[in-house]
Amino acid sequence: MATSDPGPQSRTQAALGLDYDGGDRLWESLGQMQISEEAATPVSGTGQTTPAGGTWDFLANAAQMFDQRAELSHVTASDIGRGFDLQGYRRTGNELQHRLYMTYRRQVYPQTQGMPYNVMDARKRAVCVDNSAQFFRFRGSAMGESFRGHVGHFQLRDLLWATSAFDVFYPHADGIRRWDPGRGVSEFVVTWDQMPGAFKTTALCADRGVVFAGDWQGRYCVKALGGDRPWIASTTRHLRRNRGGPLTVSVSHNNGMVRHVDVARLAVTGMRQFAWAVNCTATAPDGSLHCVVGDSTESLLVDRRTTGVAARLAGHLDYAFACAFSPDGMCVATGSQDMTVRLYDVRWPAEAVSAAGHLGAMRVVKFSSCGRFLMAAEPADYVHVYDARTLQKAQDIEVMGEIAGAAFAPDSQSLFFAVSDPMHSSGLVEFSDTAMPGSECLGGVVSTDLLL
Repeated sequence: MATSDPGPQSRTQAALGLDYDGGDRLWESLGQMQISEEAATPVSGTGQTTPAGGTWDFLANAAQMFDQRAELSHVTASDIGRGFDLQGYRRTGNELQHRLYMTYRRQVYPQTQGMPYNVMDARKRAVCVDNSAQFFRFRGSAMGESFRGHVGHFQLRDLLWATSAFDVFYPHADGIRRWDPGRGVSEFVVTWDQMPGAFKTTALCADRGVVFAGDWQGRYCVKALGGDRPWIASTTRHLRRNRGGPLTVSVSHNNGMVRHVDVARLAVTGMRQFAWAVNCTATAPDGSLHCVVGDSTESLLVDRRTTGVAARLAGHLDYAFACAFSPDGMCVATGSQDMTVRLYDVRWPAEAVSAAGHLGAMRVVKFSSCGRFLMAAEPADYVHVYDARTLQKAQDIEVMGEIAGAAFAPDSQSLFFAVSDPMHSSGLVEFSDTAMPGSECLGGVVSTDLLL
């Protein structure tokens, strides 16, 4: 006997493993809050679109419908077993609402990002990923205003840096802060009253006793830890620390200029002009190559000695905002607004393998120092950890909210990321390598690497 079709919402609930009766009213209420494509308007100078009043109202209203408030500010692995999630919300008893809300976020959030029309073409080219891997296990999180990272520009999200497991640097609404997870203390390194007016951090790095921050107006601030006042210069917008030798930072700008700055002398040691805005650079471990990505679908490998183009990396269908070299220098990864991360072998750069995200652009891309893992963070909700050899196995870490940065600890034993969202519990989160003894114990939060 033929059975009646339960309808689109019930079909989706069935696919999610949900009880029809339990979610119909919530599903219908959420459906009434969807916005149409006609409401989208261009964002000047970005080539993207954003809804004209509606999408963020939808997300805010949908979140409020659950009437949830975070009950915990510091979450441990044992709290997960007691029915809480990593942001301190009580999950037990709210599974249905949470799953429906996350499903709707995946449908609606891309409209706020103005995803390119050909994003499906990029997804079709991506490898089929088994996302059941468990490379890292939740260890702990610190939520609250003191731990909330500040995003200065919606496209620039690489805003965490850790010089050790006890020194985590991140931009805050009132300055640059350092968190010591061992003591549970977050303190200011630089406050805004020490810096130029309207300084919005869009890049950050720290190493060898120095913090280097750049802002959206092309300025940068260098602070010696333990010093009294920061040094101010005026040349920057995108940053990347170079490996080896003297502490050098690659400073890039929307005008296409990349400068290499010797931090000890605050002197420019080299520069190169590109035809498009540079969004991120990375330097190979041996210093022989720079990877340069920006407002072009083509990324470049540049010979550091001759400054000539050694190879062109094709395949992305939209602009790229993240790149990183593997620790052995044999591979380079790039992240793009076409929702994919691409992995190239520098010896044969004409070929690449790619993996696709769920929600939006790949804003952060980093390798672990051991070379086993490649991490890619979307602008919200998802941090992916891939097997760096093939990208065919991955762990998807899901949260609710905007992501301000993500990084591995210097020893590769921990993964850290920052949640910075106006609607949801925000702070710093740590996952530890499942192979690390005691990874299920309590711990803090850390990170590494940089961008602007």
